[in-house]
Amino acid sequence: MDNIQTTRNKTYKYIRSLKQKKSRSAENRFTVEGEKSVSEAVRAGKSIYIIAVSETFYKSSCFNYPDGVRTVVVMDELFPGLCDTVTPQGILAVIDLDDKTDFMPDSGRFYVYCDNISDPGNLGTIIRTADAAGAGGVLLSPGCADLYSPKTVRSSMGSFFNIDIWTDIDINMLLKMKESGFSLFSGALRKESGIYTEKDYTVPAVIIVGNEANGVSEEILDISEHIIIPIAGGAESLNAAVAAAVIMYEAVRQRRAADHDK
Repeated sequence: MDNIQTTRNKTYKYIRSLKQKKSRSAENRFTVEGEKSVSEAVRAGKSIYIIAVSETFYKSSCFNYPDGVRTVVVMDELFPGLCDTVTPQGILAVIDLDDKTDFMPDSGRFYVYCDNISDPGNLGTIIRTADAAGAGGVLLSPGCADLYSPKTVRSSMGSFFNIDIWTDIDINMLLKMKESGFSLFSGALRKESGIYTEKDYTVPAVIIVGNEANGVSEEILDISEHIIIPIAGGAESLNAAVAAAVIMYEAVRQRRAADHDK
């Protein structure tokens, strides 16, 4: 067990550097904060490079440290400098990025496609909801928020390690999915949009969530069915992650009903 007592420590500097996207890309590693998220990473069998804990956490927690993983204890006053949160829980892990295999859609599942979602908090929440709803996976377009940013990982509340996520999925993959029998549903505030509950999500389906400011891109709208969530009050629209959750759980409701009727 190593102890870190200065910000000049090489390991301290290394962990801190991973707060930056360019360092995460160069090192093929990212950080996960909080006991729940680190525990989920351990449970999921992820390749953990280092676990760093504060002195207080090390002395007071009953955390089950995995065998063979280097653990460092950081002085309490230095630990926040490694973290993205204002009040860290006292534990973080440095984890190797997954070598994700090519995406092969399962026609028995529904998927969620994030089209240029820019807010990492929204992205993490969509991942968390997709996991809860039993989606087959989350597909990210080029230009989405960084999947490995601390806020994305933290907002997923551990679901980051429970569900498959693929990055850089472009319109060509959506076209292939459509050709193979998937229905594509895009949220769009248009007159011709159908009420989301009137669509059939028991078929192979992709629920497409658009950018917070601009919505779904025109090229994807051109190849998909348009749906809308009715708004009774004065709000102009729903938050992207909330809208995604509403549609995902309609898919869950329909699929459960269909299974019950078999």
